[in-house]
Amino acid sequence: MKVLHVITNFSAVGGAETMLSRLILAQPQFEHHVVALMRVNEIYQTALEQCASVTALQWNGRNSLAVLKQLRDMIRQIQPDVIQGWMYHANVMSKLACIGLKQAPPLYWSIHHSLAAFQDESRSTKLALYLSRVLSPYVTGVVYCAHSAQAQHQAFGFRPKQHCVIANGIVMDDFKIQLNKPQQHKPLLVGFAGRYHVAKGFEYLFGMIASVQHLPIEFWIAGKGADLNNPDIQQLIQQYHIDLDKIKLMGQVEDMPAFYQQLDLFVMTSITEGLPTVLIEAMASGVPCVTTNVGDAGFIVQDTGYVVPARDVEQLSQAVQTFYALPEAQKMQLKQQTRARVQRHFSIESIAAQYAALWNSST
Repeated sequence: MKVLHVITNFSAVGGAETMLSRLILAQPQFEHHVVALMRVNEIYQTALEQCASVTALQWNGRNSLAVLKQLRDMIRQIQPDVIQGWMYHANVMSKLACIGLKQAPPLYWSIHHSLAAFQDESRSTKLALYLSRVLSPYVTGVVYCAHSAQAQHQAFGFRPKQHCVIANGIVMDDFKIQLNKPQQHKPLLVGFAGRYHVAKGFEYLFGMIASVQHLPIEFWIAGKGADLNNPDIQQLIQQYHIDLDKIKLMGQVEDMPAFYQQLDLFVMTSITEGLPTVLIEAMASGVPCVTTNVGDAGFIVQDTGYVVPARDVEQLSQAVQTFYALPEAQKMQLKQQTRARVQRHFSIESIAAQYAALWNSST
């Protein structure tokens, strides 16, 4: 099968870009072509080397008509069996480029974005969204990375003929489970990962830490801005009277698989999310999770962990204490169940097979 991927930009680190890179590497049996409306660079070099062709059109908005013509010419030249769009602008441009083609290939859009804060989007993104709403009935189908994103976009007015949810996949070999970690007589190590932002619920995280700090539990907190140089973090520590011996503020962590592997439990206190990849990565490392019920968090964790309402410090605390009190045998059983769930539903092999089945259904 010959697949043409059209992506807005392939030179930044993001969910859609990472997913496309992993998908290409997981499908060596297909002939992949990539067109980036803007740029490509060496971030995804390994995946690009597996492609039959890679083109960057240097789109800047002012040259939209010229870029649209280039894209249409490339579709004619490559003659793909299917086109997969990635992100709003690329989705719209792909559909516009196909209009009028005598033999337009099936076109799927991929949505990797939450509409929880539409008012905060840029004018360019809002325009792309409005155009997407108008054009959505005329594409073959739309793939959402999360059930919450599907519901949001349908409420916004997306009306494709076909739609489905295919989550972002991870490479299981990147995450290892530490089955024989001795826990007796050691503090329970609980991790959190997220940039400092109101959406990540730091206020509720620190409230929960305060309520359990009488127990032998230590918290490792990773994420950009999650350090003592941040005055907001200092204020939260003072406000909740946090014992500094109970927390380790790590800032941005480069080696996240090593971070997860040290943990006994992972917590996510977000008040809004789409598909929270941190939960999938932690679970792939055999780490049970306590999470607020936002976005697709509940779908990810299900009965392998604890799902509580957002902004509820009491239930967050209760979930952590419940896990703390479990016998070691039950903790070990949960570790194995979490990784097994990710292997079954979120491994890149499983996700790649779902994309392949979708494309094959329309050719």
